[in-house]
Amino acid sequence: MPGRRIPHDLRLELYRRVLELHNRGVSYRKIQRILREEYGVEVSRSNISYWVRGLHIPEREPYNHPDMSKEGELAWIAGAYAGDGSIKVNRKGRFFSLKVKDRELAKEAAKKLAVVMRRDEPYAVGRLADGRYYVEVQSRELVDHFSRRENIFEHLRRNPREFIQAFFDCEGSVIGGINKQGYFRYTLFVANTDRELLEEIRSQLRLLGIEPYEIYIHQSKGKVIRTSKGVTMAKKNLYAFGIYGLENLSKFREEIGFVSERKKRKLRDIVDILEEHDLITAAVEWVRRYKYVEGSGRERWFPRRTPLSLEEAWEEYEGHLRKLGSPPDGKANPHHHR
Repeated sequence: MPGRRIPHDLRLELYRRVLELHNRGVSYRKIQRILREEYGVEVSRSNISYWVRGLHIPEREPYNHPDMSKEGELAWIAGAYAGDGSIKVNRKGRFFSLKVKDRELAKEAAKKLAVVMRRDEPYAVGRLADGRYYVEVQSRELVDHFSRRENIFEHLRRNPREFIQAFFDCEGSVIGGINKQGYFRYTLFVANTDRELLEEIRSQLRLLGIEPYEIYIHQSKGKVIRTSKGVTMAKKNLYAFGIYGLENLSKFREEIGFVSERKKRKLRDIVDILEEHDLITAAVEWVRRYKYVEGSGRERWFPRRTPLSLEEAWEEYEGHLRKLGSPPDGKANPHHHR
């Protein structure tokens, strides 16, 4: 790999290593071999000579530095990183990546990363074998910035709306359903292993006028759990909190919202249903719009292509209660005696 084609982050490392070796009296040929063994790249002796003599200095080369003044975009990226982001460091450089379920979320990340990295076009969005979408950026400065925990908290405090939106898009769940008593149950739920981070998010939500419930241990360390990839054991406690109530959910929708279309739609439907119905008729309206599918993992209620009629919804609602072992008495159903 010719020196000029080596990624800038890696070129900086090679340059510093070359100067270190040269100052110790190592020959160009031996420096070349050491770089090949340590980094897996081929650097010509002429390029090593240019670096040693100061004719080419990678630290002075123009390249796509992150624009750290883009606070809103950086806060959103920080929230996504705290949720589904990861950092990879290898011989080729330092990489920031985000792997998510929703394509629109990956596309939003690609746009915001492009703004921060001063690109005219969004980064490419790829698809993984497990169906998730991903975007990846190589940048020493960006990786170093997000590797410092205090920076994550600073982004959350300075731009809470952007941070919390991305975090909930990655880690949050909008849940609707019916309990055994036949009432509509719902929550905006978020979980993460970092309790301190969740505490700070709760504090910021309260400053925005949203009152979350207390944090609790949702899943204990050592618990055996089943996932789509098989059976595994929880390595840490998983903490969580929920947001309930029409006022709180409406406020979240107005102040923060979602990028994910499926979460955005579900939150909108729950708010609309709560505005128009009591908890019994809300459960029926939920059945009219969403279908329960057994054996489909945590998210068992899926939007219908075409909503049921009200009478069909009552019948399916009563059938669902019977499956839960709580047969309805029919008093609330205006269609029961037809």
